[in-house]
Amino acid sequence: MRASLFRFFVAGLFLIAGKTAFAQVEYHVHDTIEEVKVEYRWQRERFFGSDPNAVLNMRLTNLTDDYVVFSFVPAYYRDVVIMYETAEYTACLAPGQTLRGGRAGLRFVADGITMSMVEQEWFSWDIPYVSVEIVDDCDDWEDD
Repeated sequence: MRASLFRFFVAGLFLIAGKTAFAQVEYHVHDTIEEVKVEYRWQRERFFGSDPNAVLNMRLTNLTDDYVVFSFVPAYYRDVVIMYETAEYTACLAPGQTLRGGRAGLRFVADGITMSMVEQEWFSWDIPYVSVEIVDDCDDWEDD
């Protein structure tokens, strides 16, 4: 009986490890905009569920020698028609600095846009609005 429970527990761990490995996908380069490299990866919003909402995780890297305030709006498209736009995201990046994921606020979820949708041929995403401003220092810059 103990051996059976142990095998069941180990099988469950392998199942969980398989789903976790899916979430650790590399970032893909989307574009370089005004010397800020924009990368992304798709992730599940919730661990459990057959078709959870998709999360767009982004990574921004400042490739310049200047402090940069970078603002943008990600948008999701169905056959080139906008389905959803997120709120504007703004951050200040020091020279060479990289910001990524949820801790930096670069995790975008649109309710109803699922993992199965982002894998469809008709689905795409882009950044229709971008603003880049060179500033003297990020300490003096405030997120409005």
